[in-house]
Amino acid sequence: MEDNNYGHENYEKCFLCKHPTMKHVMVGLLVFLGAFAAFYVVADWHFKRMLDPMIQMQRMDRAMIRQERKMDKFARKEFAKEHKMIQNTAPFIHVDKADNSYKIIIDLRPFDNNERNIEVKTNGNMVTINAAGEKNSHRGQEITRYSQTFAFGEKINSDDITKVRQGNEYIITIPFMD
Repeated sequence: MEDNNYGHENYEKCFLCKHPTMKHVMVGLLVFLGAFAAFYVVADWHFKRMLDPMIQMQRMDRAMIRQERKMDKFARKEFAKEHKMIQNTAPFIHVDKADNSYKIIIDLRPFDNNERNIEVKTNGNMVTINAAGEKNSHRGQEITRYSQTFAFGEKINSDDITKVRQGNEYIITIPFMD
């Protein structure tokens, strides 16, 4: 039991007992070296993990997947916009071929129900139709513009083109030469 009553002051040759400042400096130095060693080990683990090729490939895979999701979302959004635009403009104009002529039937409702808002130009075997209309809605004033060029296989007779309005339809008859 006497070993448990160890008294450091009993030793006359003890250097730290005679120099208490040195005792504090040595304890501080040992604490600093321990903290530095712990920091070095943690930093070394971190940099080894950061530079590991397998982990870098996993990070790149995750980044590519995120980018692919963003592009897919963007493409779906743009496709929806384009599909909506096609749905809104597709039923305006229909082309029918008869025995000796082509009939272009235009729905006038989107173009203010006015045939003066439709312009027809011919150039050789091509017919260009430009149309515009305005509509007031809860979002403000919306302008609808439509332009399409039709190229016909037969030679058309541009001098005998007739334009007739029947209700909400504007019928353009384009005869072709025999």
